[in-house]
Amino acid sequence: MNIVLIGFASSGKSVTAAALCGRVGMRHVDLDRVVEERYERRTGARLSVRQIFGEIGSGGFTALENDALKSLSEMRDTVLSTGGRTPMDAANRECLKSIGRIVYLRCGVGVIMERMKQKGTPLTMGSTPEEIKKEFDKRDPIYAALADIAVDNEYFTPDEAAAEIFRRLSS
Repeated sequence: MNIVLIGFASSGKSVTAAALCGRVGMRHVDLDRVVEERYERRTGARLSVRQIFGEIGSGGFTALENDALKSLSEMRDTVLSTGGRTPMDAANRECLKSIGRIVYLRCGVGVIMERMKQKGTPLTMGSTPEEIKKEFDKRDPIYAALADIAVDNEYFTPDEAAAEIFRRLSS
């Protein structure tokens, strides 16, 4: 079985994936790293996903991300952490469903903003809380409809979130 973590930027996907892997003995694959590796193989340029997005734009990035997802279709016993915008593309949603059980790590906008600030994450969706909220409000129903389960990840530590995911997927 594979587990796919989705959610807004800074909702805890990567850190929760690492904790979950430690709990269940699965390996972790970060979709952003897969995208970066595929881009580097194609172009020879080593860029972050943000830089890649800036270079090739939304359409090019979505196509690259979908290609990366398709390359993971045969993986087993893996926890996949995705980018925040990954589920926004219909083709990506189909790929995600075929890969494994989908867990939506949900956090409110205030917590997301605070985590972005703590990490020094650039606010690429906008520079104000209102713009972040607008983007969140657009994504939240898509994440919720796609997910097999949703876990409120505002106040959990990564280990607590991993325990909750394991408990809910095991029952």
